[in-house]
Amino acid sequence: MTRSRTLIRVATWAGLWLPGLVWATNTQLGQILPLIDCTRQVRWSALFSTIFTGLALLAALVSWRFARSAPLGFGSPRTIRFDAAVSAVSALVFAFALMLQTIASLMVSGCER
Repeated sequence: MTRSRTLIRVATWAGLWLPGLVWATNTQLGQILPLIDCTRQVRWSALFSTIFTGLALLAALVSWRFARSAPLGFGSPRTIRFDAAVSAVSALVFAFALMLQTIASLMVSGCER
């Protein structure tokens, strides 16, 4: 497989694998950071959740751009477009979950746990 084909495949599925990893990382940080938030009076949980939401939205944008274009050299461009569209929509679902975690970390401080 050539480098450009690998890049196209990674970009097509970026909305599925990257937001999933980011969400899992944010969930784990949600267990660790509230103690630090309470002791230092800084909202690290909200900061990380906001950054991770942006990463998930960026992955959705990358996948959506590949859903809109038809890459050449593949067996079925319609399949690649469908995969990219599913990936972009799933990235939006993960971004929504991350946004809810951001709102929760802004509403409840680490000291209230």
